[in-house]
Amino acid sequence: MPIDDSEFDELLEDYLAGRFVSNPEMEAVRIERVHGNPLFGADHIAAHGITTDEVEEVLLELPPLVEARRHKEYSNRTIFWGATREGRWLFVSCEDCRVAGTRVLKPITAFEPDAGIEYWNSR
Repeated sequence: MPIDDSEFDELLEDYLAGRFVSNPEMEAVRIERVHGNPLFGADHIAAHGITTDEVEEVLLELPPLVEARRHKEYSNRTIFWGATREGRWLFVSCEDCRVAGTRVLKPITAFEPDAGIEYWNSR
């Protein structure tokens, strides 16, 4: 459900002040972390210097800008571009499926691309 400008301004103000603002579109989403594989999931993400909290901030909170789109090559993946509370802009790729009616995201990788927004736009 779209929000109007005044609602967005309030959300932005809360976000910049460090108050948690959940993304209403992600309220029923479950994050499932995969451990034990250096090429996929939590261990792979940590190797990029990204924390679990930062991934969840991009996926679940409502920063000034978050974009999501289906991966061009893998229809079961969604890629996200968003900011952390500390202002890091991250690319996050997740397996995206439904389990018993609940949307489940499994973060595959996350990193802060050197090319920034240009990297996102190239995807």
